[in-house]
Amino acid sequence: MSPLLEVDGLVKRYPLRRSLLGRTKESFTAVDEVGFRLERGETLALVGESGAGKSTTGRLVLRLIEPDAGNIRFDGTDLRTLPAAEMRRMRLRMQMVFQDPYSSLDPHLPVGDSVGEPLLIHFGTGRKERERRSAEMLDKVGISTSALQRYPTELSGGQLQRVAIARALTTEPAMIVADEPVAALDVSVRAQVLNLMRDLQEELGLSYLFITHDLALVQVIADRVAVMQQGRIVEEGTVADVFAGPREDYTKTLLAAIPDPVPRSMRPGGARMRIRSD
Repeated sequence: MSPLLEVDGLVKRYPLRRSLLGRTKESFTAVDEVGFRLERGETLALVGESGAGKSTTGRLVLRLIEPDAGNIRFDGTDLRTLPAAEMRRMRLRMQMVFQDPYSSLDPHLPVGDSVGEPLLIHFGTGRKERERRSAEMLDKVGISTSALQRYPTELSGGQLQRVAIARALTTEPAMIVADEPVAALDVSVRAQVLNLMRDLQEELGLSYLFITHDLALVQVIADRVAVMQQGRIVEEGTVADVFAGPREDYTKTLLAAIPDPVPRSMRPGGARMRIRSD
């Protein structure tokens, strides 16, 4: 079976200086000839320090920003050839969870409306069906349906990130790009959210492109890891292989920064924390 996602030769440049005529005279290459594959039901972690190009790569994959070069194939479809309307429909199967749920959720909308909003935008689904579907998705991520009428400011960071995951699941995606999804959470809440993501993957067959700077999280959630440095992938392999025998000095530096020991609740195969939030 072919990979769900294939990326090849992906490039993104940003202008630093333009001429009086508006032509680019100097540019910065944020993503430089990046390529990788994401198998169905797999988690690929994209890791590196801030500024390595990880988040830009995630947005390029979804065409939230346009690449300057390269190929992106999702489930056999060349995404770069799709017109805007078709790309919007394709994004029903490719969702994103951002780092900061406080900014990714509309503070003026009740939680239930935010979760059901994709159904309204893409399908024109009526209110009653949106409410039913929102309640179903919140229950799936361990949030009580009593939260439907609450506002984001009334929920904790961990609760809000689960709400953001629920909203991403509403369109029944095959892939989720998770951009530092637990970076803003404390350690115990991180464990809850990561356990939730693993459970949802097993239940729904999801594929994750998991973007992080923290290799401790890679140990917990990923099958394979691609290490980015200055816009390029410098090392890639299974988590076991990269952790046991990193080839690049940069990878060794990242591995040396992992806390020792990794908290028990976040270790591979560790006890899962199933805490329902009311």
